[in-house]
Amino acid sequence: MVHVTSYVKGGISIVGILTTSITAQVSNAIRDAIVNGEYEPGQKLSEITLSEYYQVSRTPIREALKQLEREGLVEIIPRVGTCVAKPTEKELKELFRVKEVLEGLAAGLLAENRNRDIINHLQSTINGMEKAIQESNNKLYVHANTTFHQAILTGADNSKLSYLLNLLLNQIPYNRYVYLTIENPKRLENSLNEHKAILSAIEKGNREQAERAMRDHVKASGLQLENTGVS
Repeated sequence: MVHVTSYVKGGISIVGILTTSITAQVSNAIRDAIVNGEYEPGQKLSEITLSEYYQVSRTPIREALKQLEREGLVEIIPRVGTCVAKPTEKELKELFRVKEVLEGLAAGLLAENRNRDIINHLQSTINGMEKAIQESNNKLYVHANTTFHQAILTGADNSKLSYLLNLLLNQIPYNRYVYLTIENPKRLENSLNEHKAILSAIEKGNREQAERAMRDHVKASGLQLENTGVS
């Protein structure tokens, strides 16, 4: 699984390992699988199974799981094994409270810099949401929703904010929760209108309004999630 690159220098073939270590590659792969819902909250992760699946020894698997434990994605329980972390109701409330603040900041920053390419992209994602509702396609809606929020973070153009928010979101199987919240048709319609309000404020360049609209949206999503009794 180690990726190498080669080139010729001075008539000599040079072979080098890519800068990303095996442990980092495995960490990234398992992290993505957890975040995308391939591994469910509470699911046990076997080092042997992971080792066979990713075709590496158990050592990088073990190190990767330790890294993911530090990020809050897995729990390593002595004499039991490793499980995908399952946030408690209290933890989910805390995560959504911080998400509200960070995403509100991102929307405000984008309203301030008014990146036209990003704004056009946001309009396109809202069009995708409307199409998803018309076709009763929740998968398409979730994809458009994810793209919308990612675009705002990109448009905020703040690397520290991106790092903190991504670290936070990795602790929430977020797409899974979006599916749960939009099963309520009324919530789905409200969600679309909230996204439109966020975009409208950004287009006007109104930082305070954009931040407030995003915070209201995240808060509403969190409350709907609580009502589903998921935790």
